[in-house]
Amino acid sequence: MKSKGGSYQSGWHFIDTPYLDNSQDINDYKFKADSHNITEALHSLTDWFNRDGDYKSSYEYQQIMDHRYHSTQEADGLSLALRLVMHYIGDIHQPLHATSRVDDKYPAGDRGGNSFPVKPVGDAHNLHSVWDSVGYEFVGREVLPYSDSDWKQLGEDAAKIAADHPVNATVANNLNFESWAEESYQFSANFVYKGIKEGEELPADYVAGVRSIAESQISVGGHRLANYLKKLSFAGFPKKVDVGYDAFLQ
Repeated sequence: MKSKGGSYQSGWHFIDTPYLDNSQDINDYKFKADSHNITEALHSLTDWFNRDGDYKSSYEYQQIMDHRYHSTQEADGLSLALRLVMHYIGDIHQPLHATSRVDDKYPAGDRGGNSFPVKPVGDAHNLHSVWDSVGYEFVGREVLPYSDSDWKQLGEDAAKIAADHPVNATVANNLNFESWAEESYQFSANFVYKGIKEGEELPADYVAGVRSIAESQISVGGHRLANYLKKLSFAGFPKKVDVGYDAFLQ
């Protein structure tokens, strides 16, 4: 999507909270966070869905409507916005979407581990992609459209993760976006960068830890996404449109 006109929302996938492992003063470095980030995007698009406040004045609303094929129809923009929010809720639960390591080597930040090379396994060649792949559990690019067997495998994978990582109601009902980002950052500060070296093979116990944390975060994120969707009023959505929303809204 980013290579097909969607690059305007690239920064909305992250909130780069700086992780300082050499100095406690961010002013020692050149780090500068994006002016727009994932928590802002989630708030703005939620307001749009619910028609809360002056939602049309938000940066995210204006960017989507300006780039969505120059559309003046909100239904088209809403279709994209809802898909983006589902994706962002997944992203914000991945620790390296909430962190940028800042030190003498990376004074401007390591881009959420994207600048931290590791020994490649499939297409996972940096620390960020290791976490995206759930510790090499799901390496390789998706082949689209999905076949029936692909859908079956996805369902089985999801069911296994949900069964292995149950989520209690208190956690599932926490719909505070800033809290989600802070949880992810704490995983980075306490685990992600510990005991590993750039350019080397990741230790087996580290990879096992990645899988445990990432799978748990997938389960937590899935439960929170479900509860988030249930709480939306969808006031901004037309009651019947030609993009499949009628069945969804019913």
